[in-house]
Amino acid sequence: MKTIARLRAHPDGRIVWAYLVGTAAGALAGLVVGGVGGRLVMLVLRLTSPDYVLGIESDDGFTIGVVSAATFQLLLGMAFLGAANGALYVALRQSIPTRLRSLIWPLFAAAVGGASVVNEDGVDFQVLEPRWFAVASFVLLFAVAALTVVLLVERWLAVESSRLTAIVLAGALVGTFGLVVAMALAAATIAWRRVPQRARRPLAAAARIAVPVLLVAVTLRSGVDLARAAAAIL
Repeated sequence: MKTIARLRAHPDGRIVWAYLVGTAAGALAGLVVGGVGGRLVMLVLRLTSPDYVLGIESDDGFTIGVVSAATFQLLLGMAFLGAANGALYVALRQSIPTRLRSLIWPLFAAAVGGASVVNEDGVDFQVLEPRWFAVASFVLLFAVAALTVVLLVERWLAVESSRLTAIVLAGALVGTFGLVVAMALAAATIAWRRVPQRARRPLAAAARIAVPVLLVAVTLRSGVDLARAAAAIL
């Protein structure tokens, strides 16, 4: 823990720590919301769907109605994706207005994530009932996971405790793949900090405009695709 304290006392160390926090928050959100939450949604849909769906292979490659080792792979996969999401949030958060972070990031994740999984040709949205619940649930999972990332990152970056350090380190290890992404982003951020402030200031000012605009634009574009797919399904 003393090593972490010394790390956080150094300017570059604080950057690394922020990315560790983002990785841990994302991994935990992905594991709990995306992984466990996703399995619970599928359980509800299995119970509310006709019996003939049992044994059908879902879009994720799982056999509906069967619990197998593949579930563990799903949990790890969601943790990895969540960790990468948390690292990306840390990379962009300084360019997003503080009051809008808990709005923009979840909407961005819901639109992009929802558009990527809600598919009118997919098994999940053709045989599982009710279809409106399937669509709404999977989109909501992305939003809740992203909101969890925002809340945890903002909270954890504001406090210091040995218990938090243990949680962050454990969460970062769970999101192993995301940790690689986070460290690459941390290295890029540290390199950016090496740029003379005179040259960095106008680019940072431009980023505070460009990043929110880009996130909103991508959200709207993905939202249109999601709406079209949902309309075709429903």
